[in-house]
Amino acid sequence: MDVEFCLLGPFEVLQSGQPVRLGGARQRKLLAILLLNANRAVPVDQLVDALWHDPPSSVRQQIHNSVGGLRRTLADLACDARITRTDTGYRLDVAEELTDLHHFHEGSRAAREAEALGSLPEAIKLLSSALSAWRGEALSGLDGLAIETVAAKLNESRLTALELLAAYRMRVREYGAIIAELTPLVQQHPLRESLRAGLMRALYLSGRSADALAVYEEGRNALVDELGLDPGTELRDLQLGILKGTVTVAPPEPPEQKSSPPDRRLSRFYLPHDTNDFSGRSRELDELAEKVLRTEPTTLVISAIDGMGGVGKTTLAVHFAHQVADQYPDGQYFVDLHGFSAGVEPLSAEQALEQLLRDSGVPPELIPSGAQARGALWRSQLAGTRSLVLIDNVVDAAQVRPLLPGSAGVLVVVTSRRRLTALDGTVPVSLDVLPPDEAVSMFAGVIGERRASQEPEAVAEAVRLCGYLPLAIRIAAARLRDRGSWTVADLVGRIRGHAHRARFLQIEDRNVMAVLKLSHRYLPALQSKVFRLLSLHPGTEYDAWSTAALAGITVEQAESCLDELFDFNLLKQNSPGQYHFHDLVRDCAIQLLNETDSAPERQAASHRLLDYYLAATEEWCRTLSTASSHSRFSDNLPHQEVRPVSSSTDAAAVLALEFANLTAVARFAADNGWHGHAWRLVCAMEPYLTLNNYGGQSYELYAAAAEAANRDDDSVGESLCWSGLAAVCRERGHKEESILHIGTALELVRKARDYQRESALLIHLGLMYLDQDNYVAAEEHFRAAQALIAHDDRNPNHSTITNNLAVVFRELGRFDESLYHLNRSLELMPPKHVVGRLVTTCNIGMVQHAQRRHEEAARTLDEVLSACKAIDYQPGIALAHVALCNVHRALGNPTTSVEHGRSALTLARQLHMHRVECEALSSLAEAALAAEDVNHAEKVYTQALERSTHFSFARFEARALEGLAHAARARGDIAEATARWRGAVDRYPHGMHDATHAQQHLASIEDESATCFRCE
Repeated sequence: MDVEFCLLGPFEVLQSGQPVRLGGARQRKLLAILLLNANRAVPVDQLVDALWHDPPSSVRQQIHNSVGGLRRTLADLACDARITRTDTGYRLDVAEELTDLHHFHEGSRAAREAEALGSLPEAIKLLSSALSAWRGEALSGLDGLAIETVAAKLNESRLTALELLAAYRMRVREYGAIIAELTPLVQQHPLRESLRAGLMRALYLSGRSADALAVYEEGRNALVDELGLDPGTELRDLQLGILKGTVTVAPPEPPEQKSSPPDRRLSRFYLPHDTNDFSGRSRELDELAEKVLRTEPTTLVISAIDGMGGVGKTTLAVHFAHQVADQYPDGQYFVDLHGFSAGVEPLSAEQALEQLLRDSGVPPELIPSGAQARGALWRSQLAGTRSLVLIDNVVDAAQVRPLLPGSAGVLVVVTSRRRLTALDGTVPVSLDVLPPDEAVSMFAGVIGERRASQEPEAVAEAVRLCGYLPLAIRIAAARLRDRGSWTVADLVGRIRGHAHRARFLQIEDRNVMAVLKLSHRYLPALQSKVFRLLSLHPGTEYDAWSTAALAGITVEQAESCLDELFDFNLLKQNSPGQYHFHDLVRDCAIQLLNETDSAPERQAASHRLLDYYLAATEEWCRTLSTASSHSRFSDNLPHQEVRPVSSSTDAAAVLALEFANLTAVARFAADNGWHGHAWRLVCAMEPYLTLNNYGGQSYELYAAAAEAANRDDDSVGESLCWSGLAAVCRERGHKEESILHIGTALELVRKARDYQRESALLIHLGLMYLDQDNYVAAEEHFRAAQALIAHDDRNPNHSTITNNLAVVFRELGRFDESLYHLNRSLELMPPKHVVGRLVTTCNIGMVQHAQRRHEEAARTLDEVLSACKAIDYQPGIALAHVALCNVHRALGNPTTSVEHGRSALTLARQLHMHRVECEALSSLAEAALAAEDVNHAEKVYTQALERSTHFSFARFEARALEGLAHAARARGDIAEATARWRGAVDRYPHGMHDATHAQQHLASIEDESATCFRCE
């Protein structure tokens, strides 16, 4: 059934010509926004701004629900469209030909090409067809500023296309058609002079001079009445020509068509949105244009924009990139290296190259590991293209050098606070403060042109006193804008009254501080205190609860203070309820704090903040813990008003939001002698770190925590930290180090005669041996752990041990025993232990697959995947995806198999789940082989073998070898297939059931119809 997404008129979706019900208004608006950004990721924050004027606290969950509803609708339509979750938001992958907007743009483009070739009748036919896609005002029926802005641009593109069509018709003397089309348009848009001019010309050339002059007079009256203006030069000259009879048949040059964007079929256009109120910087833009655009196209062009913080480097770079984007049609890429982002580690070359390669269209399974290999692939992707690469927020030349293309025709724009003199061949552009006229324009843009025009001399003096620095100008002007009773002269008078202010404004970074201190002087006492104390917060963002603890006030007071500081432009806000400093503003607050607050006051505030985060972390993680008795670390702390969570899903979301703060606070505690807080905070985070597979900075956190616990002389705490560090090492494949740390922890717990902790550590050791595919040793340690707690039937470790024994039996091919233990584990596990139950159920699905009960396995694993997504349990999502990849390959669904495999691979790499990464690569290769794409399968199997060898995963090396054998047989090379299968059998760990698959083929090597579990 044909499906069409209609944007050029009342928004609707048609199936076989009939409207489809889309749910509520918000769901309709969400679909429209995704369609307008088809095949490009839309950040969640952008969706929030577009869908809500005043977002509720549950906004992300509501977006999740709306997306779920849309997915169901799209699935029912059975069309080539689906919504994908990305790192930053959501992307609608849709065939562009399903939208009327694509029909309009493609038809307009084809018409211009036909006109360029001299075929005006064909151009008229094509453009008329393109305009037939319109059914009324764009996106009518939807509201909201974002929608209305886009709709206005689309409606403008229609009018421009109609003017172009009239110009084409004029050249073939179709005056009657022009008059019929333009007459109602002129009535609808009486102030649009270009439409009126076209109608006047057509009327005159068809012999209706009086009517043409009447149309002019109507337009002149409308302009005078509405705007107090006379008609423009074009209209006046045309009227004069009609009166003199000198208007010729030859029409003017057709208007430039601005509506059709570059061909975006490859979806490689990633520039950030250009700011709507960009002003000034004309000299720098001219300099960039002169140095960059006049360079020979046979040259690689690198433009390096440097300058102090707050001077507008990124804004200028993005604006310039949009200006020249049409000259780089093969791709426009953007990457933020976070060189000077507070609380965020700079991206490594390897991380940045992965993003750029993904953006350039490289499938995740074909992205190599290592910066050198990725850099080579990136250079090959750009070779021979006209592409633009914007690299923002660079630390130094060494950070950006691996990202540079190697061939001509590419423009690279780099921004940094440092002058990148070590970067050879650059076109440097150093940003200074604004010229006086541009500074005045920026100030007027903030407070309003009318208000600024009433006091031009005071405005000039105000921007001079602000040092012409963009950030200072915006802060001062915003204060004035929000105070209607002030004049500009009032602001100037207050600026002059501050001692030494002018001197500070003339000295680079101190310019901003002086203006900020002026703002600080007008803050009430409580807001002033909160502003200063927030500079003590070591994290990246602050909410009302942490602010209340820091300042020793109520949450309600904190909310009021944060809101007022935001109104004063002393805090920024990227998402509801979360605030942060600009880095220069933080410097100012620190300076004020040191001048105003005593050392004991600062110490007490930091202590309150540490107490808060310890209590909050423990509260949030309690809902995620798989243990029946979660460790308590905050019992002796003063009562804390903690940000509430309603469920494990809510807790996981809050922890994800706060994780950067938690790691920063833990480091702060360790570095500043708060040893008890340092180790307790990290140990309290353990359920969340487990949820995220001990990724990110887990190793550094536990290492610092172990040292802090040692300094705190707490042996129990130290054993917890060494145990956590061992878990991190185990997940990252550092086997020897993990065993060493477990040994250290065991010594401490055995001295303390803590049998429950000893049992838990023996489980850790068993898991280590399981990871090493030493199933005998793994079972021995699980049994030993079980013996230590045999007297305690209610000990939560019983279910964990039972699950792990089931995994051992599964790997040995004892599937019935495995299923029995998995079901027994679920019986022992309390219902509230959501994560543990999901992991066990996922194992059940894997065993069902091994028993060839593929349909049943698919149902089980689909349920696990949905549940893991509901609580954002990333490791569980990865495990479910890779298992479903295998199941759908066995069911004969290679496309679905690949979708799950790629999702598993992406997550595994993000979470450093190397075993899942290796399995996902082999699973993807098996799906490719099932689809008879032998060449692609061999490439992916080779990468799987390389990664498995790198991590010393014998079982996955064997599986990759087994896969290469299948590929060799598919090519008809029986000798190579035999050698590969023999290598796989030799490499599989002793006793592992998977070896039997290769053995089956070796036993029937001459039988071309022979199959195994991997290829049946």
